[in-house]
Amino acid sequence: MGPKVMTGFDRVLLDAPCSGTGVISKDQSAKQSKDDQDIHLCSHLQKELILAAIDCLDHKSKTGGYLVYSTCSVLPEENENVVDYVLRKRHCKLVPTGLDFGVEGFTKYREKRYHPTLNLCKRYYPHTHNMDGFFVAKIKKLSNNIPGQEPVVKSKKEAKTTSDADTDVEKDGSESVKDSGNETDKETAAAPKSDSPKQKKKRMKNLPRIKL
Repeated sequence: MGPKVMTGFDRVLLDAPCSGTGVISKDQSAKQSKDDQDIHLCSHLQKELILAAIDCLDHKSKTGGYLVYSTCSVLPEENENVVDYVLRKRHCKLVPTGLDFGVEGFTKYREKRYHPTLNLCKRYYPHTHNMDGFFVAKIKKLSNNIPGQEPVVKSKKEAKTTSDADTDVEKDGSESVKDSGNETDKETAAAPKSDSPKQKKKRMKNLPRIKL
């Protein structure tokens, strides 16, 4: 169960909690206090947060609809894995970060194969860029649709056929009621009127008498 989200934002910055492997030069405890289980838990939390962050955005915003995801980690499990995950789970795409330095993100790592647009992400290394290890990605939300769960939309032709069928049913029902009323009127008009007492007495006198 992911975190509850507010919606309608133009832009969101998600500086996700991470293992801190990018700041080991400043804080040695990041190397000594983390194990594989910690990395796995961080990655799981980051995936929940990035889905919530995307869901916060208004994709119809004329000036926004962007998410910036960043960590101070150099591990693909917390970076490319997470971004590749959101590309599969939501209708969005990577866009250029606008940063003119840094190393491209990984499109493959060991046995992993990521979305080819992950090269638009930026990586920073302490020994190369004279700064903390860092990762940044910029994502554009395209719609609220979830891949594999898009709403079924009828084509115009199908919608017109359904509308015409409904109209015909209503017309037939109306005609049936009308015909039924007319027939009742006809039957009522055709039914003979009952005789008055005098007419009955006169008719009885005219009947032939049978001798016993």
